[in-house]
Amino acid sequence: MKKIILGRSGLETGCIGAECGSLLSVSFEESRCRLQRALSCGITFFDIGMPEEELQKRIGHGLVGQRSQVLLAGSFVPDTPQKFQKQLEQVLRGLKTDYLDLCQIHDPDYMPRRGDAEGVYDAMLQAREKGYIRNIGITTGSLNVLLHALEFGWYDTVQYPWTSQSSEEELELLRFCTDVQMGSISAPPDTLPEDFAKEQAFLQAFDGHLSLWKLDEALTDGLEKA
Repeated sequence: MKKIILGRSGLETGCIGAECGSLLSVSFEESRCRLQRALSCGITFFDIGMPEEELQKRIGHGLVGQRSQVLLAGSFVPDTPQKFQKQLEQVLRGLKTDYLDLCQIHDPDYMPRRGDAEGVYDAMLQAREKGYIRNIGITTGSLNVLLHALEFGWYDTVQYPWTSQSSEEELELLRFCTDVQMGSISAPPDTLPEDFAKEQAFLQAFDGHLSLWKLDEALTDGLEKA
């Protein structure tokens, strides 16, 4: 699998990552099997989703003893610093790890930033200083939020639903991520495209871009062939 570096975060991984939400519907042992199968395909980036204790426990169980071999990214929607700190502690406890490689603010309706009234971004900066998170990212489906994230440069990565069907404006912003050294991640689609390999080849053509796919569907429908 092609290796990439996610912008200024310096995180090195394969060009395909796995979103792990589907593990909630299977046993701990089946979760371990699916995660190990993904690793055998060259996947090292795992999106552990929102704070959900049972999900994070499954991931922690499935990757026990392999923390140094993987990158873990989590998403949060806290409205206060205190809520974020509590959620982060819960996530780390479930994963049985001391840190997240990437901590993402999930789909905000405003642009969290240093010194704002909500204080969430500042809380993440403090967590990074203490070593609980390594990088700060943002996920969004809003073109306006994406534009602001790129304009102000407060985030190490941005996750957006880029596909081969994205508009030229959206794709130009994807190219711009490379210019400003912001790591770019395409959000997993609701359903796999008819031609997985073709879609992945399209996304892979963008320098340093990571494409996320839902773990169970990808393993079933073609990830090993990508």
